[in-house]
Amino acid sequence: MSMSAIPTKFVSLVPTNGNQFSGSKGTKVIFELEPSLGYVKGRDSYLVLKVLNNDTSDRGRTMFNNMAGVSSLISRVDIYSLKTGQHLETMENYNMWAAIENQYFYDDKTNIQSLQGVGIDCYANDINQTGDEVPTVPQTRHVNDCVLSPVDASGNPVYNYRVFTTPLKAGIFRWWDDEKLCPVLNLLGLRIEITLEDPKVALLPMSVVSDDGHVIAIGKDQVGMDALDATGAGTDDFVELAPTGGLTDPVANCGFAVGNSITIQGTGGADEVRTITAITTAGITTGAVKVSFTGVLPAALTAIKVKLTNDNRAYKVEPEFRVLQVMPQDMGGAMGGIDYEFTTYDMYFDTLFASQRKHQVDIPTVQSRALAIMSMFHDPSGEQTPRFSTLFTGASPKVLKLDSVQYFIKGRLQPVRAYNPKPLKEKIISEHELVKALTTINKEPQDLGQSDQYNLNDYTNTYVVARELARGNYFFDLTDAEPQIRLGFDGTRTENYQVSTWVWSKRVVVADPQQGIRVIL
Repeated sequence: MSMSAIPTKFVSLVPTNGNQFSGSKGTKVIFELEPSLGYVKGRDSYLVLKVLNNDTSDRGRTMFNNMAGVSSLISRVDIYSLKTGQHLETMENYNMWAAIENQYFYDDKTNIQSLQGVGIDCYANDINQTGDEVPTVPQTRHVNDCVLSPVDASGNPVYNYRVFTTPLKAGIFRWWDDEKLCPVLNLLGLRIEITLEDPKVALLPMSVVSDDGHVIAIGKDQVGMDALDATGAGTDDFVELAPTGGLTDPVANCGFAVGNSITIQGTGGADEVRTITAITTAGITTGAVKVSFTGVLPAALTAIKVKLTNDNRAYKVEPEFRVLQVMPQDMGGAMGGIDYEFTTYDMYFDTLFASQRKHQVDIPTVQSRALAIMSMFHDPSGEQTPRFSTLFTGASPKVLKLDSVQYFIKGRLQPVRAYNPKPLKEKIISEHELVKALTTINKEPQDLGQSDQYNLNDYTNTYVVARELARGNYFFDLTDAEPQIRLGFDGTRTENYQVSTWVWSKRVVVADPQQGIRVIL
């Protein structure tokens, strides 16, 4: 019987522990799928997340990380058998991996931009004229990047709940496999615990493009945006901000909103903190905006720059899980024993110290059905910076000063000769290794990076070092393999870096009416 002839319907589930959640690190959202659901098409099921910019004190304009989209709100997912409590799967750093998927697995990103809130610039870095990496950020000139924090024609915030949809990228739902029905009945139900992310990791303050094309971050601790002049200092209760790239809507594109607390800096006087009362384009330079506030500027203040005073990023979310239930006409034998196989990952973490020139990443895995190993580097101290989060941007070989990569698995060096992943060395080998590894999880890479202008020779997607272990229907037994990644560097760094490693493998859940549920790694 064809799948189209089998009765299906969507079942909408709400969390069992509440309906509305204020985003904070560690907050859990719990869904329970009862055994009575029978079977579900996991890859067609999806989360509906109604999200609100909840900065009620300063009304700061924010957006999701431009690579992860709404998935940036999800730090971790744990899945258990509902009736037995047996642990089935854990996806740590869920949002980090979602950002990598969005960069590499979609050539045309229009769909994920409209549904999942992914940014227009869905890649990690641009390369400027001098060859330096400039992290991409949500920008006010892009309508898609402003959906969480719109303003009206007068600069007043009109923030409201915005609806986003995203698949729950979980192995139990065979996201990384050929599609099969998920036997919720045989697994005695599922308990899905979603752990929310810190808003200062998940959300980014909006950035502005200046009249000369440069991206300006106006968040706290940033340089700020130039004012055109200060000739009215001592009498004026406003500043005139420089044109924002000749854009058609300077009020919406200036990055500020009425109610923002701003810091006005300049030479010849102390910083002045004010609250914005109005934003307009009337009677001033074309393309500029007039930002008004209470109180006049000191007469001595010149060379003025303006930025946000506070960093109060916050969100609320109302989650819903829409499950596609499948009801086969013949349910005979449904409660018999079943071996349910799916692809998933386990994560391992290591620290690369700033002074190290050689480093071995030990991976204490015991997976007997491994497929691939992938690793990403990031600076933990930059996860909450007000311009971009290093959790998603990562670090490239240039930043790491990485010039040698080689794996040591089961007493053998792989590849036989170490390779240098730097852009003008053996970048092609590094990307080839990554493509082979990604293919083992049933996902064909579609986009290896943005290649306009100066970006062509460098890594613009988040840098991932990877090794394929098996292909086709084969596996690699890592039980006693003691895998290592051996890294060499041509210099030291100023910061310590975290090495996050995904070990991908096939997992089998054995559901037996007599022996219960157990997991084979």
